[in-house]
Amino acid sequence: MHGSLSVARQLLGAGLVDRVRLLVYPGAAGGGKQLFPSDIPVALELVSAAPLGNGVVAMEYRTVVKS
Repeated sequence: MHGSLSVARQLLGAGLVDRVRLLVYPGAAGGGKQLFPSDIPVALELVSAAPLGNGVVAMEYRTVVKS
């Protein structure tokens, strides 16, 4: 899912996401919209993290099903 925060949140909330891939860019934090708001609890497990040459880190997580 690329480009729609509202659809991504709906899919996460419905438990329809099995992987989350994020690109984290260096810079100032503290503003903007949250991908994981507090009303949508999502348990994630890190699968991989790879630093890229420009300071960006590519990370992949899998969702953890709570029993």
